[in-house]
Amino acid sequence: MLVLFLKSNQLIVATILVPLSTLFLVNISNPLEVKAATEWSEEYDATEGKLHNVAVENSEAGYFGNGYIASWNGNGQFVQLEVSVPSAGAYTFVFNYSAAAGSATRYLSVNSEVVIEEVRFSGTGSWGDWQTTYVKDVYLTSGVNTITLGFDSAKGSTNWLNYDSLIVKEPSEKQSVEWDLKEEAELAQQSLEDNFWDNETSMFRNQYPDDEENNRFHYWWLAHGIDTLMDGYERTGNSQYIDKATALYAAVKERNGRDIRNDFYDDMLWMALALQRLHQFTNDPEHEQAVFTLWEDIKTGWSNEYGGGIAWNKSQLDYKNTPSNAPAVILATRLYQNYGNDEDLQWAKKIYNWLTDTLVDPTNGFVWDGINRTGDGKIDKEWEFTYNQGVYIGASVELYQVTGEEKYLNSAVRTANTAKNIFSNHNHIIYEGGSGDGGLFKGILVRYVTDLVKVDPSQEQLAQWIVDNAKNVWKKVKLVPEILFGSSWEGKNRLPIELSQQLSGVMLMEHAAQLEPIILKQTTSSLEEHIANYQENNQLDKVLAKKLSNQVKQANDHLDKGRLKQAVNHLELFKKHLEKGLDKGAITNKVYKAIQEILNKSL
Repeated sequence: MLVLFLKSNQLIVATILVPLSTLFLVNISNPLEVKAATEWSEEYDATEGKLHNVAVENSEAGYFGNGYIASWNGNGQFVQLEVSVPSAGAYTFVFNYSAAAGSATRYLSVNSEVVIEEVRFSGTGSWGDWQTTYVKDVYLTSGVNTITLGFDSAKGSTNWLNYDSLIVKEPSEKQSVEWDLKEEAELAQQSLEDNFWDNETSMFRNQYPDDEENNRFHYWWLAHGIDTLMDGYERTGNSQYIDKATALYAAVKERNGRDIRNDFYDDMLWMALALQRLHQFTNDPEHEQAVFTLWEDIKTGWSNEYGGGIAWNKSQLDYKNTPSNAPAVILATRLYQNYGNDEDLQWAKKIYNWLTDTLVDPTNGFVWDGINRTGDGKIDKEWEFTYNQGVYIGASVELYQVTGEEKYLNSAVRTANTAKNIFSNHNHIIYEGGSGDGGLFKGILVRYVTDLVKVDPSQEQLAQWIVDNAKNVWKKVKLVPEILFGSSWEGKNRLPIELSQQLSGVMLMEHAAQLEPIILKQTTSSLEEHIANYQENNQLDKVLAKKLSNQVKQANDHLDKGRLKQAVNHLELFKKHLEKGLDKGAITNKVYKAIQEILNKSL
């Protein structure tokens, strides 16, 4: 292994090699992809930059150029590249890296100005497992720009990182994902069927490509399989989703020894929630009875040790965690809504109060995992999972809906915003990876953030967060015909893809499709209100106001009929009228900027 060690006080300057210019061709692998398009791009070898207190290695294969930057985990270390672009404007940076020690962060500066304090590099499987992360909308001046990636703990820099190369490219609108994700959601569901469904067993396989030796029975994954199929049915009304969900339930029960119960209270809760939804559409008494059977068994997990709470499993009744309590609140509340049994509502409140008092950080609403896992009464505060945030949000939303008490809604909003801040990278993409059971965690968060936005449409930023994640992931998964969602929603997929990971991806697309019309409706409502106010205060020409109002009205008409793309077209026309009005002096610059800011939330 060749390693170049640099003295801590020595600054090494290397001559910048002429970068490779490339034309990217986007291949078509499904009908939603864009025809081949060209875009300007140049790749720079990180080892050819100005290096300060870092080392150069070349022992791991697959790097670009002469090697890669390594031995990088201390203050004052940085890599500086001189990049040249053809014109001033916004560019996208793509960093090629590996991070086998876990997630790392670095600051990014352009021409000596820090533009992002924490660029996040998610952990990779090994030092030879090269991944990419990107930073979009970086403004560069025409000609040469100085790009620095550095370590400064005061800015939040952490952990070891190998840095291989930087690609600078023009953003391509042709590769963007358009509004109206219903078609993408359907393709995701189709992939779930084509690549995971087993007609012989009437169950989903554990992974793609299939491994016959990987025949473990994942009861709770399959519960989410039923739930995800119900998402497809509610979007389309296609009875094939109901048929498949019904067959899956029967197969799970058969595989489970003809008994729907098992030893894990959280598993049973997910099955009960899925079957509760299924029963709403089948009206099959067997599905209803299964929910009752599960609920009666789940309640036996409650004990007064550590103040209350439902245990995680039947062999460790003094270990209580969020996954076995927040979903119990959701189930109990929905049972109360369906049957009006006040005892179920009391159970929901009792469990919720214990959970909030025991496992929720009172300062920011962050939800901890559990208490007494290791038998010492300790709370697992270091176990930070999207899963726990999602189910607590769901529990809070359900109680708000049945009681109307604002405290529950406020708790849901606070936890959701905390989760967004903690689990998002510099591009607002949820960075939590996960294999095995962890593959489901992000999808669970998405499901219940969506429920929150449905009851409180003013949470536009949360809605946009989910939609942005969906569009970001889709740009990646659409490049292969199988439509596969892996562990990461940021970088490259690695085979095999587990069922848990695929289900999370399908949940993301289904729920983003539900949130899009809410975002657009909030935009049109805000535009209507502002146009009326500005016209009343003589800040907007009447003729222009009429043209703008007409476009908003037509956008709303299309939204009411579920035609999102047509609605967006009218908002684009609105934008053109607005720009012409500014040119003609029919609107002040201040009012123009205010309306444009509202419009930019959608366009």
